[in-house]
Amino acid sequence: MIIKRTAALLAAAGIAALAVTGATAAAASSAPSGIEHWTVESTNPVSATATLIARGPLTVGGTINLETGHVRLPGGTLVLSHHQVWGTQGQNPKTCLATVTSNGTYSVSKGTGPYKNVTGHGTYTLTAYAIVKKVNGHCATKVVPYAQTELLTAVGPLTG
Repeated sequence: MIIKRTAALLAAAGIAALAVTGATAAAASSAPSGIEHWTVESTNPVSATATLIARGPLTVGGTINLETGHVRLPGGTLVLSHHQVWGTQGQNPKTCLATVTSNGTYSVSKGTGPYKNVTGHGTYTLTAYAIVKKVNGHCATKVVPYAQTELLTAVGPLTG
C-alpha cells in the first residue's frame, strides 16, 4: 500500500534531516553545541523528496530522499539509517482515510563537504495520513492517494 511505503520513507527522511542539521552544526566551528530538532514534511504522494527544517543551535533547511535516506544541505550531503521500534497502520473503510504512526531510532554517517566527519543518533516520530478513492464501494488499495500528508520529527545530538 502507498501509505506503508510513505511511512518508511518518512522515517528515513526524518533521520536524514536530523543528520543534516548535525553536520551543519559540526561544520561551523563557532556554532554552539546542543540538541537539534528536525521537521520533515511532504504532501506529494508521488515524489520521494521531502523538505526538512532544523531548529536548535543551528537553523538550516534542505531536502531528503525518503527512499534512500540521502540528505542534501547547502554545501554537502549525509546518509542516514533508521530502525523502526514501533508502528501501526490502519484504514477507515467508510472514509478511506489511511493512518500510519511509528517511531524509532536513527544514526547519521557518510557526510560529504562540511559534513564529512559528522556522526549522530537520536529518535524520531512519524505520522502520515492519506485518502484514497472508493472503487465499487471499497477503498482502492493499488492507487496513488489523492490527498496525503506526512510529518516526521526527530531529535538528538550530533558531533563532527
